[in-house]
Amino acid sequence: MSGADSSRHSQLIAEVLSGEKAELQQLAARGMLPLPPAELISLQLSLAQAEGTDAAAVARESLASTDPQLLAEVVREELEASALEWLARHHEHPLVLEAIIQRKDVAWSLLEALAPSLSADLQETLLLRQDAIIELPTILDALETNQALSSFSKRRVVEYRRHLLPTEREEQRAPEPEPAPEAIEEASEEEVATAIDEARSEPANGEVDEITGLSESQLRTLPLPVRLKLSRRAPRALRTILLRDSNASVAVAVLENNPMSDSELEQIAKSRSVIEDVLSAIARNRSWIRKYPIVVALVKNPKTQVGVAIRLAPRLSVRDLRSIAKDRNVASVVRSTAERLCKLKLS
Repeated sequence: MSGADSSRHSQLIAEVLSGEKAELQQLAARGMLPLPPAELISLQLSLAQAEGTDAAAVARESLASTDPQLLAEVVREELEASALEWLARHHEHPLVLEAIIQRKDVAWSLLEALAPSLSADLQETLLLRQDAIIELPTILDALETNQALSSFSKRRVVEYRRHLLPTEREEQRAPEPEPAPEAIEEASEEEVATAIDEARSEPANGEVDEITGLSESQLRTLPLPVRLKLSRRAPRALRTILLRDSNASVAVAVLENNPMSDSELEQIAKSRSVIEDVLSAIARNRSWIRKYPIVVALVKNPKTQVGVAIRLAPRLSVRDLRSIAKDRNVASVVRSTAERLCKLKLS
């Protein structure tokens, strides 16, 4: 779009929102203005939120009949928080709700409000939002009130409470600040040794690293600069533990600072215990995603970002696409994409 077009569109939108021309506002509410679809739908959403106006009623009726796929595409673009919340509470189509749930900037309180009424597929989509669940665990409480809660979701809620959410001890511990990368100074050998000695007094749980002699729970108590230092040239057992670190700087540093075999990368790509950033880092490495088993593992992993999985899916064989299309562990949009690609490859 040219700068002139953009300026004209902005002027037209401002004129509609001013309310000075009722006929123009009615045309906008019906979706009949010469604007790009995303801008037009955003404008209709603004009008729909204006309680008690004629334009609001018309806009709501028009939005209800709009192609859900188009609405979902607009949701994935920039929408104001108020518009996003209004749409979530007034539109029941799965495609639209799925796009809202997947938005990284969606309010966690809105996810909590949606949880009690989600279908089985959308429950799975919500459960992939581990970032939101960690910050607002009451999302799980709300999900459990869902009368249509699937057996898969019930199991996942139990698993999350057991493995994902912090223990009472961790909740009492002050949260570790995450400084910007340039503010992190590498720990000295003396600082590493001192930190390891102090960590030995912590309760030991999980896998034990032979080099440091610390368990996974003890390693997680180490200061961030120490964990970053340990990520360099780490042996495989230590890499495995640090790759599960909740701090993305540490987990991704393991990938960046160590030689990785194809088989190890495949196992990491399959893992559901690593954070999303690790899987995204693998997907960004052109050399790694030339390896077919790694691509398959990423697409099949429920923790892989939906956008990444969809981008990689066209590389898969018909056999793997069929398998993914039936896999209830992956997001419904990934399943539907796999099914569509399979049909295209067979046609």
